[in-house]
Amino acid sequence: MNESEQTIARRSFLKTVAATAIVPALIAKKAHGGESLRIIPVVASDWVRVADYTGSHLNDFCLFRGLDDRWHAIGIMGTGTWASETSLFHCSSAKLLGQYEIHEPLLVNLERGATANASPQKHAPFVVVSEGMHHLYFRRPPGTNLHLASPDVFRWPAMPDVVFEQRDARDACIQRFEKLWHWYYVQQNRVDGVERSCVMLRTSPDLLAWTAARPAFVDFAHEVVHSKLESPFVIQHDGVFYLFVRDRNREDAANPAPVTVWASETPERFASTGAPLTIWPDVHAPEIVAHENKWYVARVSGVSHACGHRDYDRHGWIEIAELRFARVP
Repeated sequence: MNESEQTIARRSFLKTVAATAIVPALIAKKAHGGESLRIIPVVASDWVRVADYTGSHLNDFCLFRGLDDRWHAIGIMGTGTWASETSLFHCSSAKLLGQYEIHEPLLVNLERGATANASPQKHAPFVVVSEGMHHLYFRRPPGTNLHLASPDVFRWPAMPDVVFEQRDARDACIQRFEKLWHWYYVQQNRVDGVERSCVMLRTSPDLLAWTAARPAFVDFAHEVVHSKLESPFVIQHDGVFYLFVRDRNREDAANPAPVTVWASETPERFASTGAPLTIWPDVHAPEIVAHENKWYVARVSGVSHACGHRDYDRHGWIEIAELRFARVP
């Protein structure tokens, strides 16, 4: 996208964001007595520990059901430092809430290209399963977003394809809505002349050819040099689209890794003003899946350089809880 196109996209976002604020009819139901109720996503059970990695830290990850009908988790792994994150952890289970078997790390000897792709780190993977293939998207810093495809989740090609390169672009979430794949990620981006934390969006009909980026959500409250929004995840439930995104500007020692939740009638943009629908405390890098007519949210332990969890620099874990949509006044 050239500068002129970016300006048009920003103006379009600013003009339409107010029109796509949460539509009351979409998030409010009438109780039998006539009282209006809000639909709020809540963590509705205790957290179940499904994987432990003694000696390693774990960070942003993905959770998906593979072609082998097993649940797989793939994500960042290291030994307490950012520089050590040069391979991806991989574990799997026949049951979503079962104990996950630890497998050999992935992409240990991945070939590197000539640009930012030369960085050794591998970050924030996301896997899409479609038409007999696993599509793995991940990022090398400072903003090279890469793609690999394989029918076997344990074996991947040696050289990835570069999808796009933009500084600070990271943390992919790719979902299919309205016959298009929607790729959400976070990035510092200039909006109305100011550098802002943004959730950006690209779309594709085939997971290969992607549109130019446009903002789907903007933090207008802060000027930044690096996105303080992280780990976006978008789902659709009962006609409403929900954006879950960590906001580092809201966290402190008493409230680590807060996830803000926003609702919209469209997957294209989320209202960027006002208060979020709710805030989940301490849910680092949330992954959300539907299974057997229920929703579940998974979180990962994190690491001190990502979320202040120093206790987990050499003890990573994954936990899963049930997610429900509560009706509250």
